[in-house]
Amino acid sequence: MMRSDAPSHRQETGRIIRYLAIASFAAAATTRVMDAVLPQIALEFGVNIGSVAFVATGYAFTYGLFQLVFGRLGDRYGKFRVITWAGVASCLMTLACAFSTTLTGIALARLLSGVAAAAIVPLAIAWIGDAVPHEERQPLLAKFMSSQILGLLAGQVGGGVMGEYFGWRSTFLLIAAIYVLAVAGLVIARLRGGASVGTGGGSGGVRATIQTFSRLLRDPVVRFVLLAVSIEAFAMFGAFTYVGAALRFRFGFDFAMVGAFLASYCIGGLVYVTQSSRLFALLGNRKLPFIGSLIVAATYFGLAMTQIAWTAVPLIAAMGLGFYMIHNSLQTMATQMAPDVRGSSVAIFATFYFLSQAVGVQLAGFVIDRAGAAAVFVAAAVIFLGLGVLLLTRLPISLHAGNLSRRQGVAR
Repeated sequence: MMRSDAPSHRQETGRIIRYLAIASFAAAATTRVMDAVLPQIALEFGVNIGSVAFVATGYAFTYGLFQLVFGRLGDRYGKFRVITWAGVASCLMTLACAFSTTLTGIALARLLSGVAAAAIVPLAIAWIGDAVPHEERQPLLAKFMSSQILGLLAGQVGGGVMGEYFGWRSTFLLIAAIYVLAVAGLVIARLRGGASVGTGGGSGGVRATIQTFSRLLRDPVVRFVLLAVSIEAFAMFGAFTYVGAALRFRFGFDFAMVGAFLASYCIGGLVYVTQSSRLFALLGNRKLPFIGSLIVAATYFGLAMTQIAWTAVPLIAAMGLGFYMIHNSLQTMATQMAPDVRGSSVAIFATFYFLSQAVGVQLAGFVIDRAGAAAVFVAAAVIFLGLGVLLLTRLPISLHAGNLSRRQGVAR
């Protein structure tokens, strides 16, 4: 692992992280743009919301599945190189989403967009793990997370506001332009020679890949983290994907208002980013995600019951705060599960995260057409209560450097 304290190296690393953040912003915007766009697509094609759930799940499914592929490619051929090419492909597939004229075409473009974008966020996190010392990593990851939160905000607000005034396709055109900016910056950084960290060289081949993932899955802490992030993603996004539709149908909001209400989720996330150091110092790594789980559970109960439109804003904002209290703890652990194959370990974490989202969204779409949004929100709240207890009682004690499972094991 190559690190240097030279100011020029730190400046170049910071510059690269900014462009990785831009690429992650675009990927996050693409991921959550469907929260506001899905009702618009259903309206345009004259179908109910559950019938177009596959458009949302297609991206999450391939995004999650191909994390494993790109994790190994990043370890073998270089994280930075793979991220750059993934940015190019993501731009092209996002343009395909914008110009598709059938539901089948949109779904296919989203599937391929998920494949292309799968490399960006997890390999960027892994690259930061390679380039930044462990003692500096958690606050930097929290700051890096702000690019993803802002991407979510842009996707949700852009999908609502731009869809209302310019059509939902305009959102994808703007995201494609942001990918162009990110790729240009990464290419320039590589030409300047600043991307020497995480350049690859790991063993390749099918046997080595199987051995790597088998070793990870035998690790008790890896299994615990994967279980926790799967529950988190299944419950959180299975329900959250339909919050926009619930607001529209319950209160009669237009798409711009839906986007504005959903944006409060990201405001809550940004509050976490700015206060993460204080919260961690105050609560520690067990109570932090536990309290976050209680907050998310309470907000889903609130959304299920409220008949007053304005109360959705603080509920959704608190939900964002609670979610990131959970997710940042798990994400930091993911960077230390296996430092020697960090690309693969972060990739398997992301795979479980996004595949669980896909399953959650599809199942919630089935339930919501039969029992309504309130049933989905209450179920999510109950699951988060259980997750909170699990994290409080079984989460490893600390997040020190090194392979967590070998140093500590899972707390019992």
